[in-house]
Amino acid sequence: MKIADLPDDTRLELHNHMKRIIRKYYKGLKNGSLKYESFIDKMFSIKTQPQWLKNYPNLEKDLDFRDSLIQYIKNITNGYIQMEQQNKLNVNHKHKVLSERPSEKAAQKDMLTLQDRQELKKILHDNGYTLSIPSKFLTASEASYLKEYIQEGISVPLGWEKILNYIKKST
Repeated sequence: MKIADLPDDTRLELHNHMKRIIRKYYKGLKNGSLKYESFIDKMFSIKTQPQWLKNYPNLEKDLDFRDSLIQYIKNITNGYIQMEQQNKLNVNHKHKVLSERPSEKAAQKDMLTLQDRQELKKILHDNGYTLSIPSKFLTASEASYLKEYIQEGISVPLGWEKILNYIKKST
């Protein structure tokens, strides 16, 4: 079984758990002193197992899952490395009036229009969900993934599990 085959709530638990552990061992993963296989072995040998591992105990021995987990860890680590390099670039050019980063961010994040925000809020309200962050911080791609997830039941793409933290069931 691969990570993409897991249910959305389990993938969200896995995503949050992995980010927490990767932050702890990031330096070793980055410089190569900690191999991905031994990192996964350490993660599985922790006495208090996370809920997602308790629900799927066979994943510990599944080789396909291990391979997809290694790829997932590499993606998260590469994301951290890119953020680190961007921050170094900004620190080095802090006196520059127009840096390259804001224009890149503006190009990457196509913000929602007011009409799109209202439409998303209506869809969320009609289906019993509420946003846990202000809608002005959502990008168009995040909003479209949320709409697909809520309206059509399509699971979010691998790597976008964080958007499931943005919504919660209203009571």
